[in-house]
Amino acid sequence: MRHNIYAVLFFAFVLSGACSTIGPSGEDMEKQYSKTATTLSDFSYKIVGYYEEQKLSIPKDFDTKQFFVVLEKKYPDQARVKDIRDGYKVSVRSVDGGYSVMLCDPKTDVKIMEDLSCHVDHVEIKSWQSGLPATCDFESDWKQYCE
Repeated sequence: MRHNIYAVLFFAFVLSGACSTIGPSGEDMEKQYSKTATTLSDFSYKIVGYYEEQKLSIPKDFDTKQFFVVLEKKYPDQARVKDIRDGYKVSVRSVDGGYSVMLCDPKTDVKIMEDLSCHVDHVEIKSWQSGLPATCDFESDWKQYCE
C-alpha cells in the first residue's frame, strides 16, 4: 500500500511538471508581448522621426534590412534591437509612405503582431490576443487600422 502512495505522488509530481512546461500562460504571453509591442511603438517613433528630420518619406523599398540599419543608427538601447532581431521572425514592408513590421514566432511561424507605423503610440494588430493562431502574413486590409 505504501508503494502505491509513492507511485501516485510521483505521478502527480511528474504530471504537474509536464503541464507547467507546455508553454507560457496567457498572462506570461501578455506581459512578454505587451513589452515587445511597446518596444515596436518606440522603434516606430524613432524610424518615422529619422525620416522626418531629413524631410523624407519612408522609402518605397523599405525592408527588414533598412529597418534594422535605421535602428542601429538611432535607437539608444541596442539590447532591445537585438532582442527583437533574435527573438522573432521579423518582416518589414513599405506601405503608402509608411511601413509595416510584422513579428512572428520563429518556431511555429504564427503571427504575433504587426505594427503599421500609422500610430507611433501603439501597435495596431496584436494577433496574440485573439487566442487563435494567425498566419505569418502581412495584413492585406491594413488601411482600416490607420483610420
